[in-house]
Amino acid sequence: MRDGAEGGADKLVWPSFPEGSLTVRPWPDPVLDELGHDPRSPYVERFWVAILGPTSTLLLRRLAAGLDLSPEGFEIDCVAVAHELGLGVRGGKNSPFWRALDRTGRFNATRRQANVLMVRRRLAPLTLRQVEKLPPHLQAAHRAHIARQLATPRSTGRPDAA
Repeated sequence: MRDGAEGGADKLVWPSFPEGSLTVRPWPDPVLDELGHDPRSPYVERFWVAILGPTSTLLLRRLAAGLDLSPEGFEIDCVAVAHELGLGVRGGKNSPFWRALDRTGRFNATRRQANVLMVRRRLAPLTLRQVEKLPPHLQAAHRAHIARQLATPRSTGRPDAA
């Protein structure tokens, strides 16, 4: 957002967010860490985006990449991340950034306590109820994915292929 300044020059006006920064920490779950899907996986790309939404999914991908680089946790500048995700400068608790962050919490991918954001490194497979909310072609693709998984002997690798 631009605001008029002396001499006709424009200056960038930064939004105000409830918190200027968040401390991101991993939120371990032994079952999900073993059987879940990385937010950057084809499974999440194909099936979770329709449930979680593209902005929340992109935010989770960004946070997962940060945890890869700093496994114990790191700080994020909320305004900078909002800009990096293309969410603009609208501030406040109802800004696109905070709505995306809140949505990740509603689907149990994050948990916020004050300025600490606990983040799951992996997402659970969709529930039956979530699958029923997918468009028919994705419901069929999900059934086929699950059938392939059940027909394939379990390996030591991660089940991230769609």
